Amino acid sequence: MTIYGFALACAIDESPPYFTYSDHTMLIIQSKDHAKSQIDDFQYIEPFIEALISHESIHVVIKDLEGANTSDSLDDVEIIVERHRAKFQVTLNNMLFAKDMSGIVTP
Repeated sequence: MTIYGFALACAIDESPPYFTYSDHTMLIIQSKDHAKSQIDDFQYIEPFIEALISHESIHVVIKDLEGANTSDSLDDVEIIVERHRAKFQVTLNNMLFAKDMSGIVTP
């Protein structure tokens, strides 16, 4: 089973906007500063939401099969991708470099 619920929240610390999951619920966290300033973080993620849901779903499945440590380590894997003849070292969860809506960056 993958993601089947969604929750919106606001950070209580100085962290930037981010995404995570709890059980089978995807959490979309707005930054505290942007909430106070009434800046809508979510308009910038709309083009990536399908990939973000897929990515968090992959985490949920890996956690169910292999455990939390293995699932969490997915975001630590770095690869080299090439765009417009320039090479970048990025993590697998850098949605700006994803080629499809899988939520995983591939070379």
